[in-house]
Amino acid sequence: MASAKPSHTALRFSWRTFLFGIVLLGLMFAAHDRFHSAFERMDLIAYDFRINTIAPHPSSGLVAIAMIDDRSIAQLGQWPWPRLVLARLVDALKDYKVKVIGFDAIFSEADKSDVTRGEIGEKLAGLGLKQDAIGEVLGPGNDAAFAAAMKSQGLTVLGYAFQSHQSQGHLGSVKTVGYLDKIRPPEPFGYAIVRQAPGKPPDLIQAQAYQPPYVLLDDAAHSLGYFDVDADADGEIRSEMTVIRFDGRYCAPLFIAVADAYAGGAPMVLGLNPNGVSGVSVGGERIPVDDNGLMLVNFRRGANPFPHYSISDIINGRIAPEQLAGKIVLVGATAHGLGDRGVTPINPDMPRVEIHANAIDNMIQGDFIRRPIEARGIALGAAILIGIVMSLGVAWMSALSSAALGVILLVGYYAYAQTRLLHDGLVIGVVFPILTAILMYMFLAGYRYITEGREKHHLRVAFEHYLHPDVISAVLDQRDGLKLGGERRHMSILFADIVNYTGLSERTDPVALVALLNDYMTKMTDHIMESGGVVDKIRGDGIMAFWGAPLEVANHARAAIDSGLAMLAELEAMRKHDPRFAEIDIGVGIATGDAIVGNFGGERRFDYSVIGDTVNLASRLEGLTRQFKVHLLVSLHTYTEAGAGFVGRELGLVKVKGKERLVAIVDVAGRDNDSVDPAFYRRFDSALKMIRHGAAQTAVDELKRLGEERPHDTPVRMYLDRLGADPDHPPAEMVFEFDTK
Repeated sequence: MASAKPSHTALRFSWRTFLFGIVLLGLMFAAHDRFHSAFERMDLIAYDFRINTIAPHPSSGLVAIAMIDDRSIAQLGQWPWPRLVLARLVDALKDYKVKVIGFDAIFSEADKSDVTRGEIGEKLAGLGLKQDAIGEVLGPGNDAAFAAAMKSQGLTVLGYAFQSHQSQGHLGSVKTVGYLDKIRPPEPFGYAIVRQAPGKPPDLIQAQAYQPPYVLLDDAAHSLGYFDVDADADGEIRSEMTVIRFDGRYCAPLFIAVADAYAGGAPMVLGLNPNGVSGVSVGGERIPVDDNGLMLVNFRRGANPFPHYSISDIINGRIAPEQLAGKIVLVGATAHGLGDRGVTPINPDMPRVEIHANAIDNMIQGDFIRRPIEARGIALGAAILIGIVMSLGVAWMSALSSAALGVILLVGYYAYAQTRLLHDGLVIGVVFPILTAILMYMFLAGYRYITEGREKHHLRVAFEHYLHPDVISAVLDQRDGLKLGGERRHMSILFADIVNYTGLSERTDPVALVALLNDYMTKMTDHIMESGGVVDKIRGDGIMAFWGAPLEVANHARAAIDSGLAMLAELEAMRKHDPRFAEIDIGVGIATGDAIVGNFGGERRFDYSVIGDTVNLASRLEGLTRQFKVHLLVSLHTYTEAGAGFVGRELGLVKVKGKERLVAIVDVAGRDNDSVDPAFYRRFDSALKMIRHGAAQTAVDELKRLGEERPHDTPVRMYLDRLGADPDHPPAEMVFEFDTK
C-alpha cells in the first residue's frame, strides 16, 4: 500500500524562528533589568487605568470631611481663622456627637490675637495690675479656648509636618526656621511595639526635623500624626507613608492616629527586617506595605464617597445630627486658593484631606490594595510563559493564527490580573508581559502586508462613513493631504447632544428609538458634511465633528457656527412635521483652537480623529448649554474668528471641569437675517459692560427690564441672582464655575 504524502499546505515548525524568539525573550528581560524604573512608571500608568475600570468599593460611611472651603472663608474670614473659630467648630462637632476629629492643618504658632493679648498683659502688669485682674480684663485667649474644646471633646487628633523625609544618608544639614530637630513632650503618635529582625538595621524613610503644634494645643490634643504625603515619580499620589523615623522614634501618620483613636487605642506593631518594613498592624489588622512602609490607597470612587460639609454650616448647626453622629470628621482645606491638593489615579485635583479620608476608610473596612514582592515574580513568570508560547506559536502557525494566539494570551493575562486586583486586592504588573507578547509577535511574524494600494483602500473604506466623497477624493489624490500619525492644526470642534436622552430612551420602544436616531443623525450629519466638516464620532445621541482637517477651510469657525445653526433649524423643522421630535431638544458647543489631528491607533487599525484641549473645551461647552438653558454655546475665540453676521451675547467667563483657566463664552441665537431680536442681545451685552465698568446697579435695572420681557431667560436670571447675592460688593466680572461636565 502506498504511503501518504505530506500536504504541501501544512506548516512546518521553524526551529530558527523559535530560537530567535528565545534570544529575543532574553533581550527583553535584559532591557527590563536595565530600564527597570521606566517599566515601573509604565506600570503605574497602567495601574491608574486598571483601578478606574473595576467596580468601586463603597465607603464605610463612617468618615466625613469638614471643609475649609470658599463658602466658609467668605463667611468666617480668610484662612487661617482665629482659634476661637476652631474652638466653636470642635464644640459644634462634640454637640453633633462626632467620635473622632482629625485636623489636616498645622497650628505651629500661637494665635495672633493671643500674641497681641500677651503684649497688652505685659503692659498692664508693668502698671502694677495683678494677673487675676489682667485675666478678668482680657478674658480667655483663643488658643486656650481651642485647647479647652479639644480636651472636652476628648478624641481630637492634630497634624504636624516634617521638614524632609528621605532615605538614610541623604538628609540635608540645614534646619528650616520653626522646625525642631528633637522631639519635645508630648511625643508624636508612634508605634508602641517594634519588632526588629536580626541583621543590618533597615534603611527607612527618616526625617530631619518636624514642626509640632503650638505647645498649649499639643498638650490638649488626644494624639499627633504627621500628614506628609509623597507623590510617585510621575507626580501622582498613590500611597500613604505608614512610618517615618525621627529622633529615635518610629512616628505614625495622621490617618493611622485617627483610625487608632476610633478603635479605642488598638495595639500597634511595626515589623522591621534588613530590607526595610516587614509589616504594620493595628489592632491585629495587618496593613499591606512595601519595604519603605508605603501603603497603596484604595481610593473610593463614585458620587461623593465621603460627605463634605462646609465648616460654616457645621458651626451654625445647619447639618442634620444623624449625618455626623458617631463618625470620624477630618478637617481640611478644599478651597482651590489654599492649594492643598494633589493628583491621584481617580482625580487630577483632589484635596489632600480626601486622600487621608480614603486611607482611614481602608483601615476601617480592612479593604486594602496589596503590591507584595511576590507580585513581581508572578509578572516575570507570566512574561516568560507568554514569550515561550508566542515563540512556539509564531514558529508553528500562520501569521493570522499566531496573532489570534497573542490576543488570547494578552486578554487572558490581563483578565487574570484584573481578577486578582478585584477579588484579592493584589496588584500584578501587566506592562512587561503584554509588551513582551506584542514585541515578540512584531519581530517574529513581521508585517504581512503594507502596500500603498491597501493603505489607500483602507483609508477610502474608513472615511466613507464620516467624510463627504469629495473630501475623500481630495485626500487620496494629494499624497501630503493625510499623514499617518498626528499633526497640529488650527481647527473648530463641534459637539451636539440630545437633551435628556436618558429619559427619552426609557420611555421609547427600542426599535422606534433606533429609527428616530437614524433619521436625526442623517439630517444632522448631512449639514456637517455639506459644510466641509468631518463627522468624527457618533455615540448614541452624541455627535462630534470638526473643521480644518484634512482639508483647509477658509473660515472654519464660521462654517462650524453655520452648521450648528443649520442643525438647530433642521430640528425645528422636524418638530413641526414629525410628531416624534415634538419634545426633542439639543445642545451644541463649539470651540476653536489648536488640536492634534491624524490617525490614532495601530498600523493596521486606526481612526482618523482629533485630540487636544480644544476638543475638551467644546465638549464642556455643549454640557454648559444645559446650565444656561441655551442651544448654541461657542467660545469667544470662535465667535471672533467667525466674523460679523451673527446675533449673540457674551455670557461672561466660565471655569469648566478639568480646566484651570477661565474661558469667555458666547450664546449664539442666530444670523442677522434670522427671525431673532438682536436688540435684546445687544442690551444684554451692554449690561455686561456696565458690570465690568463698575455700574452694577444700572446693569441690574437693565437686566430686570430684560427679565420682564423674557421671564424664562436663564442667563438673565443667573446674572440677577449673582448680583443680588452681595449688592454691596458686586462682582467686577461675571464668572461661573461648574463642577459637572
